[in-house]
Amino acid sequence: MLNDVTMDIVYKAMQGLSARQKATADNIANVETPGFKAGTVDFESSLRSAIQDGDATEASFTGAKSANPNGPNENNVSLDDETVTAINTNLRYQTMVEAMNAKFRLLRTAIEG
Repeated sequence: MLNDVTMDIVYKAMQGLSARQKATADNIANVETPGFKAGTVDFESSLRSAIQDGDATEASFTGAKSANPNGPNENNVSLDDETVTAINTNLRYQTMVEAMNAKFRLLRTAIEG
């Protein structure tokens, strides 16, 4: 059963995934922009550490520019990589939404029961 700690983890994961979705969309939108450097978002390591410390609300996510090699126009966005990241991120986000929905179904059942 999900508890408040679990919901804190789910909420923080959703925030990190949302930030990654935005960065990925920005990267895809700028795939042909000369000199554009792809953005990345890391939150898993911070979330893992915060969970171990017992307070998931302390997790944060950080944005950085990708260190991938540049193409001929000094742009380092790989459309293939960004597409895979977008799909993976969306699947993870859907999983977090389902976890949250499961919690709400349990609460509704408890209230109605």
